[in-house]
Amino acid sequence: MSAKNFDYLNEPLRSYINSLSAETPCPGGGSAAACVAALSCALIGMVIRYTCGREKYQLYEEQLTRIRIENDEILQKLSEYIEQDSSLYEHIRKYTKENLSLAEKYLKKSVQMHLDICRITLRLTGFAEFLFCNGNKNLLSDTAISAEFAFSACKAAKINILINLMSIMDKEFCQDILSEIESMEKDIENKSQRVYIESVKRLITKSK
Repeated sequence: MSAKNFDYLNEPLRSYINSLSAETPCPGGGSAAACVAALSCALIGMVIRYTCGREKYQLYEEQLTRIRIENDEILQKLSEYIEQDSSLYEHIRKYTKENLSLAEKYLKKSVQMHLDICRITLRLTGFAEFLFCNGNKNLLSDTAISAEFAFSACKAAKINILINLMSIMDKEFCQDILSEIESMEKDIENKSQRVYIESVKRLITKSK
């Protein structure tokens, strides 16, 4: 399959899942990482839309509207990354055999895309924290799951970054990437854990 033929977003979900499980390199873990981040983002969007316009949450309408606009833009980007990962992989595979300089160029592009996924998940966990405190309480579980998906996507993106860094000769670039991701990962973990722990506490209390 050539890079230009990756069209996962217009295929049924079953087709994407079947392709992911097939003995083919694309889609692979990088595309799946972007997909998990997109699912986190989509859940955030759902919670926001079930919160906006409700009198009970009117005090936060302005912040919710700002988050909704940014979140919708993020979802579009992440959706594109689901396909872009496969396109980048195809270029990397091609140029590793033909031109190592070009291969490194596309390896760096892949690293930068996955680093952007990590940056985005930092935003998403922040949105989840806000919605946990100020969003529709009937969607508490969806908010918590979005935070968990975001942290999982961050860790998955980090793994993709690390595997690509192994083949990049520019060590200054590698060190800069590692420094940024290490500083972000703990913050993302802390945010997602706060939402998870407090959500579980509330849900257990309501279950008794």
